[in-house]
Amino acid sequence: MSEDIFRQDLFSTDDEGRIRLIAGYCKESDNWTFPKYLADPVSFTDDVEEKFLSPTGVLHSFTVVRRSMPEFKVPYVLALVDFPEGVRVMAQVETEDPDSLEFGEEMAVTIGVIKMAPDGTDVRSYKFIPARECS
Repeated sequence: MSEDIFRQDLFSTDDEGRIRLIAGYCKESDNWTFPKYLADPVSFTDDVEEKFLSPTGVLHSFTVVRRSMPEFKVPYVLALVDFPEGVRVMAQVETEDPDSLEFGEEMAVTIGVIKMAPDGTDVRSYKFIPARECS
């Protein structure tokens, strides 16, 4: 089966092989955004650098989605994760046991299948995984 990557510009691999989210950082306002904007929404300058967010964040909230569009395999977990830079990011969580998730626990970024395209192609993008499950 073939696969496709959704928004490859949102993530990359760092020098240590970890998946990292690519954010925007404005020195003038000391403001971080994800995804990176063309202009900083605080200072309105277009002097925005591309930088990696920290490799892990903290689970702020989550829900288990049990009914969805046909291209999404249910159930799946959708979460909000807070990064130290002050950015809150939403993504699916890769876990075998949603009941084991705890608010405030450390989450890492990974890559996985997020949905299936109409032609049957797996669509992959960034997801979260509990840091305790990282190998």
